[in-house]
Amino acid sequence: MRISYNWIKKYISTDLSIEKISNILTEIGLPVKNIKKTFIENHIEDNILDIEITPNRADAMSHYGIARDLYAVLTFRGYKEVRLSKPIVSNYKRDIYNNNKYCFQIFLEEKKKCIRYSGVVLSEIKIDTSPIWLRFRLKSIGIQPINNIIDVTNFVMYELGQPIHIFDMDQIEGKKIIIKNAKNHTIFKSIDNVTRKLNEKDLIIYDTIKPLSIAGIINSKNSNINRTTKNIFLGSAYFDPITVRSIGKRHLIKTDAKFRFERGVDPNQTVYALQRTAILIKEIAKGKICSDIIDIYSHPRFPFKIKLRYKKIRETIGKYISNNKIKKILLLLEIVILSESEKSLLVLVPPYRIDVQREIDLIEEILRIYGINKIKTSNTNIKISPYPNFSKTKEEIQKIISKQLVGYGFQEIVNYSMNNKNEYSYLLNSFFNRKEINIMNPTNKFYNSMRSSLLFGMINCIKSNHNRGNRKTKFFEIGKIYFQKNNKFLEKTFLSISISEIEKKIIDPRNSSSSFFSLKGIIEQIFQLSGINNYSQVLFTHPLLEKSISIQYKNKNLVVLGKIKEEFFLQLQKKEIFYAEIDWEYLISIIQEEKVTYVPYSKYPTSKRDLSLLIDKTISFEKIYQLIKEKEKGLIKKIKIYDFYEGKNFPKSKKSYTISFFFESKNETLTDVIINEIMKKIEKFLKNKLGAKIRELDQ
Repeated sequence: MRISYNWIKKYISTDLSIEKISNILTEIGLPVKNIKKTFIENHIEDNILDIEITPNRADAMSHYGIARDLYAVLTFRGYKEVRLSKPIVSNYKRDIYNNNKYCFQIFLEEKKKCIRYSGVVLSEIKIDTSPIWLRFRLKSIGIQPINNIIDVTNFVMYELGQPIHIFDMDQIEGKKIIIKNAKNHTIFKSIDNVTRKLNEKDLIIYDTIKPLSIAGIINSKNSNINRTTKNIFLGSAYFDPITVRSIGKRHLIKTDAKFRFERGVDPNQTVYALQRTAILIKEIAKGKICSDIIDIYSHPRFPFKIKLRYKKIRETIGKYISNNKIKKILLLLEIVILSESEKSLLVLVPPYRIDVQREIDLIEEILRIYGINKIKTSNTNIKISPYPNFSKTKEEIQKIISKQLVGYGFQEIVNYSMNNKNEYSYLLNSFFNRKEINIMNPTNKFYNSMRSSLLFGMINCIKSNHNRGNRKTKFFEIGKIYFQKNNKFLEKTFLSISISEIEKKIIDPRNSSSSFFSLKGIIEQIFQLSGINNYSQVLFTHPLLEKSISIQYKNKNLVVLGKIKEEFFLQLQKKEIFYAEIDWEYLISIIQEEKVTYVPYSKYPTSKRDLSLLIDKTISFEKIYQLIKEKEKGLIKKIKIYDFYEGKNFPKSKKSYTISFFFESKNETLTDVIINEIMKKIEKFLKNKLGAKIRELDQ
C-alpha cells in the first residue's frame, strides 16, 4: 500500500521526520532511502512510502488507520506532544427539507451478507475537475483523478478505509435500494465494459427493476454517474468478507473496494464515512444534502470482551512488564478496560480490530507496541525441540505418517480383511513360503479366505475407481495380513502405497519411470521424517511386480517397490500401477530405536552437477551409489537419480542413468575447479570399475 507522509500528518501532530517514522514502520537496518520516494507536482512536494500490510490488519488499510497506530507507538515510546485528530464531521447538516422528490428506502433481504447499509442523497451537484489539492493527494499514491465526485469517494476510502459507492439518483427506479441475491442468468454490464452472467450466489444492490452494483465493488454501466448527473445517491455498507471474496474470484473482479470489503471494514464507521463524503462533495461540487441518512443495521457489531491475565502476558513475552505499562498500551490502542483485579483485566476490543479476538492476540499487540527488540534473550536459556519430534507410541507415529501421505495427495483406504482366493494369491504365498488361511463357513463366496497381502484389496479399489472415471489415483492403507507358517497362525501389519495413472504414448520413453521414482521419493521422505538414514536398496524378484527393488535396513527387507505386472489387471487397459509395501512393524521398531541427532547446516552454498552414463543392465544404482560413497567421502553431501531409461536406441543389455551429485563443504565455498576435479575422478572410476560410458547431457 502506498501512503503519503504529509497526508498522515493531517491526523497526527508530530515533528518527527519521514526517516524516523519510516524506521518505526519498517524493519531494523533497512535504509530509508531504499523505500522513500519523492512526489512533486505544481511545486508541491510530498514523501511517499510503499508499505506491506498483512491481510488481517484491515484497520490499517487507510491513512487514518496508520496514523492511529503510529500515535499509539510514538506516545508509548515517549515522543512528546503527539496528538491524534480524526476528520471533523460536526458541521454535517441537511440543506433541503420537505421535498418528497428525494425520499428513498433501503431494504436488506440478505441480512447476514450485508449487516449494515447507510445512504444519503445529494442534489444540484456540478461534476467538474477536482481542485489541485485533491488531485495531488490521489496522484501521490498512484490514483488517477477522474472527476470531483469520484475523486472525493476515492479520497475518503484511502483516508478512512471505507468504500463509498455512487449512483445517479435519477436512474434509481422506485427510489428504493434493495440488497439481495441475484437471479440465475441475470446479465450485468459493468463500468469496465465487461458483461457478466450472475447467479443466485451473487449479492447485488438493486432498485425495483434492475441491478445497480455487485456488492458495492463494481457498478453497472447504466447506474454510474456522468457529466449530466445532477443528483446522486451515496451508499456506505458493510458486506460479509467471505461473500465479497467469493464473488470477486468468481467474476474476476479486482477493485480497491473489493480489496477492503473482503478483509473486513469497520461496520461502525459507515455513517461517519458517509457524512465525511457528503461534506467534501458540498465543498467541492457545490452539492446540497437533501435527505436524512437512512441507516439499516441488522446485526450490530459490539466490542469483543476478552479476559487478559498478567501472568500469561509475562510468561508469553518472557519479560516482566509492569501493570501500568500494559494498561497504557491497551488504552492507546483504544481498548477499553472494563474491570480490573489483582491478576487480570477484562477489556473491550473495538470491532474494527478484527485480528484481536483472543487473549494471545492481545498479548501480541502489547509486545508489538512495547517493542520486540526490547526483549533480550540469553543463549544459555534457548531451548530447541529438534524436528521431527516423534512420539514413540505406535498411534502417534501412524498419525504423523498418515498426515504426511495425505499432504502428498494420497487418500487412505480401508479394505476387508477377507478376500477371494485366486491364482495370484497362491503364487504370492508360494513365493514367501506360507499358507493361506481359509474360512470354513464363508457368508459370501467372494470372501472365502483371510487376506495374505494388501495388494489385492488395493487393486480392487483402483479397479472400482477406474470404472467410475477416476483414472489417476493415489492410495495408501495400513492393515494386517494373515497366514500360516510352520503350523502357526500369524498376522503382520503393512503399509501399502500405490500410484496409478493412464499410460501415455510417450515420445520420450525416459519419462515412463517418473511414477516409480515419485513413489520411491515419497518413501524416502517418510524415512527422512522418521530419522532413518542408513538404508540400502537391491534388485528384488517379486512374483507380481516387475522391475522391483527392495529397500533394506540393516540387511533386512523394509520395503518392496515396483510396477504391478499387467496380466494382474487386464481389464484396466493402458494403465500403469506402481506399488510399495512397507513392513510397518519393522518401521515402527526402527523409529522407536532411532535417536534424533542435530547436525548444523553449512554456512556455505551447495553446488550440483549431473552425470549421465550408459551401463550394463545388471548393475543397480545402489551399487553405483555405494562405490562412489566409498571412493569420494567428505564433500559429496547427496547422490540422487535424476533420470533412468532403457529401450529404444540403446542396446538391449544396456541402460542409462542420469545421476545428480550435491557438493557442500562446512569450511569454505567450493569452486568450480575443486568440483570439476572430483567429477573427473568419479567418471574415471566408473569407467574403469564398471565399464560405464559417459554420455553428453542435453543442453
